[in-house]
Amino acid sequence: MFDLEKAVGRWRKELERESSLSPPEVDELEDHLRAHFDLEMELAPAQAPVAAFANASGGMGEPAELSREFARAGSPRWRRLIYAGWALFVVSFVLPAYVDGSSDGGGFFTFGTMSGWDAFGNALIWGDWPGRLSAATNLIMLGSLLILRTSRRQRGRWLRWLVGGAGVMNLAYWPIWVVTEGDPVSNLLPGYWIWVASFLCVAAGIWMTVRERTSIGLAPETS
Repeated sequence: MFDLEKAVGRWRKELERESSLSPPEVDELEDHLRAHFDLEMELAPAQAPVAAFANASGGMGEPAELSREFARAGSPRWRRLIYAGWALFVVSFVLPAYVDGSSDGGGFFTFGTMSGWDAFGNALIWGDWPGRLSAATNLIMLGSLLILRTSRRQRGRWLRWLVGGAGVMNLAYWPIWVVTEGDPVSNLLPGYWIWVASFLCVAAGIWMTVRERTSIGLAPETS
């Protein structure tokens, strides 16, 4: 009896042995192989599963050819963009992010700058629920590290929307909050803007990898 998992396992081992593809790239191709197999069975349900798998795997191409196609896709470009986003994210926590004014109790206000790390802590502990939600989006950025561990389409699809959505929310919420507090938007300092840019940069990098995989015939599944 045909065992799909064993057949896929043998196909993976051969591909890993005879190509220069990385494990995430092999994951991506495995997704594509499984989709092709399902399509073969849907189009010709009367055919034997072993024949459907042979047709699906044969349509994938030779290992050397697949290696060339992945190299041509230029994955380093999107990886560099994601690396840049993470670098901006880290730097934003040590840069001044906000001009903070407080009363000394005698009717005078003193002004100082708040680092990105301090702003994160204040928002998480003392902020209203949108502010706490914004602070929690840092977990989404940390979760985006998964994109370099695997390139599975399903994960890339929801990561790009989560990271990009978090960036847009942070870009909109804090200027509005500053204005409602009676302060000018200029109170938001470089640390804040770099922090927001890091989300958008990583989201763009993830988006690019989906497009690059599509360019070599690995079109993502529709949601």
